Amino acid sequence: MRLIVVKRKTTFKYQAWIYTAMSLFLGILVYLIIMAFCGISPVNVLVNVAKSFISPNIVKDFLVLTAMGCALLISFRAALWNIGGEGQFYMAMIPGAIFTLIVFNPQYNPAPPPIVVILVALSGMFIGALWALLAALFKAYLKIDEVPVTLILNYIAYYTINYLVYGPLKGRYTYGYLRTDEIPGIYRLNIKLHVIPRGDTLQVFLQSMVAQLAYYIALLVLAILIYVFTWWFFKYCKIGLYIKIHGSNPGYLQAQGVNTKHITLLAMAISGAIIGLTGSTYLLSELGRIPYELERQTAGYGYLAVLVAWLSLLDYRMVPISAYIVSSLRNAGIALQAAGLGGAEQTFLLIGSILLTYSIIRFLVDYEVRIAWK
Repeated sequence: MRLIVVKRKTTFKYQAWIYTAMSLFLGILVYLIIMAFCGISPVNVLVNVAKSFISPNIVKDFLVLTAMGCALLISFRAALWNIGGEGQFYMAMIPGAIFTLIVFNPQYNPAPPPIVVILVALSGMFIGALWALLAALFKAYLKIDEVPVTLILNYIAYYTINYLVYGPLKGRYTYGYLRTDEIPGIYRLNIKLHVIPRGDTLQVFLQSMVAQLAYYIALLVLAILIYVFTWWFFKYCKIGLYIKIHGSNPGYLQAQGVNTKHITLLAMAISGAIIGLTGSTYLLSELGRIPYELERQTAGYGYLAVLVAWLSLLDYRMVPISAYIVSSLRNAGIALQAAGLGGAEQTFLLIGSILLTYSIIRFLVDYEVRIAWK
């Protein structure tokens, strides 16, 4: 007896929306069943999860994951599984810390903030692209799978940053904590609105949402620009067309005389550059300083963005929706911890349940399993 897996040829309208909705519903259902077996009330869990979907606190995560989801979408469409977004995201912060804390520290060598911010952004893009290119070179010229390489590079990035924070970038005004000094205020990219929520529930929600969007204005602008770029890149750019073909039929590109190695390098470099730009912006708008033992304190955006790209079915139109779902689930995990319904593992269990159901649904819908008895 043999099992034969055959790809289905027929598709149906709105399948991306249906896949995502089914994955979300069944994933949460699996999670609730597990919680019930652990003696935790499914009703309390469900209430906290539902509240997270209408919470203004998801704004930051939503914007970051939208930008990074679009970045990973570019490499994924080329069938290059860039799992190294985490490393690219944080490595891009190194030049930002160097420029703002050492080279152009306003205490002894001030510079016009717009110029410094542009330098931080460009250098972050360069480092992010370079970090992604390391895996792309192994893939293109040595035929080494990019998944383990990018994953290993994440940990190299963690420990590289730890070394720098413990050594050359160690802060002098950190009250005994191991971390860099805080980025000077003149280089920060946020607007603080002192809003005191008043009125009914809807008014309080809108006021909180406006305050969040204002504070993360740089991430908001960045997410919009990256989303528009992704749309333009795949709709009108020749390289975007090559990347899509590379993901489905690289042999066709080779027959047309296109160097597929160059497409591999370009796809990974563009993906890494966008992630690097997001990391630089995140440093200047939210993080403010780089902590020691980064691997213990990371928000995990690089890994969550992988889920965003997968849930979108590699359709850029679905990326914001996927980012909204994943950011809501991440905040649901935090809310469950705050409510005493579990620890940090609740977040990973919730997201993992949805990813598992998504993978199973996607496989069963896209492929047909046949049994051959001879």
